[in-house]
Amino acid sequence: MNFLKVTDIDEIEELILKKIPRLKGKEEICKLEDSLDRVLCENITANLNVPEFNRSTVDGYAIKSKESLGASQGIPAFFTIKGEVLMGEDTSKKLESGEAIYVPTGAMIPEGSDSMIMIEYCETLEDTLLVHKPVSSFENIMLLGEDVKAGDIILKKGSVITPENVGVLASLGIYEVSVFKKFKFSIISTGDEIIGEDEEYKKGKIRDINSYTLSLAIQKLGIVVEKKIVKDNFEAILEEVKKSTKNSDIVLISGGSSAGNYDYTSKVISSLDGGEVFVHGISIKPGKPTIIGKSNDKLIFGLPGHPISSIVVFNIVVKKLIESLYFCGDEDEYYYGILSHNLHSTPGRTTYQMINKTIENNEIIVNPIFGKSGMTTLMTKSKGYIILENNIEGLEKGSRVRVYRF
Repeated sequence: MNFLKVTDIDEIEELILKKIPRLKGKEEICKLEDSLDRVLCENITANLNVPEFNRSTVDGYAIKSKESLGASQGIPAFFTIKGEVLMGEDTSKKLESGEAIYVPTGAMIPEGSDSMIMIEYCETLEDTLLVHKPVSSFENIMLLGEDVKAGDIILKKGSVITPENVGVLASLGIYEVSVFKKFKFSIISTGDEIIGEDEEYKKGKIRDINSYTLSLAIQKLGIVVEKKIVKDNFEAILEEVKKSTKNSDIVLISGGSSAGNYDYTSKVISSLDGGEVFVHGISIKPGKPTIIGKSNDKLIFGLPGHPISSIVVFNIVVKKLIESLYFCGDEDEYYYGILSHNLHSTPGRTTYQMINKTIENNEIIVNPIFGKSGMTTLMTKSKGYIILENNIEGLEKGSRVRVYRF
């Protein structure tokens, strides 16, 4: 292995799947009530029509629309009331000319009717209905299959299940769905300087940041099995990574990925059973010293220790990989705006530039934020990032740019 022989960012996913083909998403059956934010691993096709019958969208009377023509407040149309349809009833009633049948919202429309007149425009005198407003054909009626037709693809493979999706599935009588099994993650923060919430702070120490930001970023993608802090000791890190590869599918090691004397990540991965480092450096900024390796079929990332670099690499490498394995991606993950300043980049490296935004004259103005990668406030100031490809020297003020959300 050539140390820090950087790999192009566009090659990463293919390389990972070549090294660990078993990483591809596994499937499991999930009950509908537990399916929120899960990702479908197959298309869902409607096996019936919704609604399964013509039904009323109002409380009122089923009539023949042509018999209400010309009805007004002064000259109503007259109908004979012939009973009512009960909610949930498979009615056998049939409407004849000059008749009206009461139908509540959601109930079945009787045969022979093609419209519903709202009760607000009606008046009753014993068994006679006075209609003070004309209605058109199929007014206030939801027709058989108007919402969903049998055979329609309702949700596609890779769709993320929302409360609204759950409602549609329940209406179709689908109470279990096939989803991708969530990946299990372990997070290990390394460094003698890193302390956890239960440790006393002393000058020279740094409070752990990355395990918190990473664990929250993971929540929609998978499950955080454990997060821990390990000091700069080869044997200690090796032991914790061994444990994590038993409990997790993906291990994130924060810190220890560059060329310092105490950067053990590469050596640790190589020492594992079936261990191999196949990426040590990516052609991106920030995040160049990122390590990617494996232990048998378990994937291991050595992320930069700096918080901004760590979360950027997570988003553009780890998150993108999982979304690809899940056949999904957020269509609203980016928007466009106008660049407020000239922006330089490093040719040969894809640059991920933090930005915030303002609104001027109904236009989104994209403002680059500059700061060192160790500055934690860059995360709170940033509203996303723009990508400067590795074959350009920069972008000019006024350029229309695509902004990616975190």
